[in-house]
Amino acid sequence: MPDFKAEDHRLTSPLDPPRYASEQGSQLVPDPHSAAGVVSFLSSNERDGRWSLPRQFRALAVLGNVELDLRVAEIGYGLSVIEAVTVLGNIEITIGPEITIESDGDSLLGSFVVKYDGRANPAAANPDKVVRITGTAYAGAVTIHVKGPDESMMAKLSRTMGWSQQ
Repeated sequence: MPDFKAEDHRLTSPLDPPRYASEQGSQLVPDPHSAAGVVSFLSSNERDGRWSLPRQFRALAVLGNVELDLRVAEIGYGLSVIEAVTVLGNIEITIGPEITIESDGDSLLGSFVVKYDGRANPAAANPDKVVRITGTAYAGAVTIHVKGPDESMMAKLSRTMGWSQQ
């Protein structure tokens, strides 16, 4: 991946889509120059399912809640940056174990944590796809959950009890 230049971090027009069709066909891939974000003020915002994570994403929660589920999101090769800032609010980011996570956040009367849930292992992550999460939690919480797809209740019970599924 080539080094980023200053012009790579400029904001795009709000009318431009955050992804584009590749030259090889109609497969949608993240635009390497894209930037987007979400603001939650006294409200709640949620992004899940199939969506494209731009190279630069900003999440701001003021007395509100932002939930980002990246487990089935399209994440491009190279570095993607999520800037998470919360003031008396909550930001939860859920990401699959196959993505490398770099966390560099601060908190003031709050928390900024990474939790590996279930069988997620940082050694199993792909070094070609990196998501760096930065930001600050002012009397709020930024929580990054690294976990696989949701298991059914029966599968969780079977794994816990040591029963084999056939």
